[in-house]
Amino acid sequence: MGKSKGLQQRIAGKTKQAVGEIIGDQDLHEDGKAQAERGRAEQDKPSELNPLKKLKQLT
Repeated sequence: MGKSKGLQQRIAGKTKQAVGEIIGDQDLHEDGKAQAERGRAEQDKPSELNPLKKLKQLT
């Protein structure tokens, strides 16, 4: 579930970035950028269902 939530955050963040850019709202643009980064981090977290991915990150 973490990967789909991360993807949703990235999409919402990218949308905020674009809207902020279009309307000239720098705060909205920066908020969207931060949200997209949080989504990317959420997607990059190792899955609980795949223990080998955790091992791969350790090596």
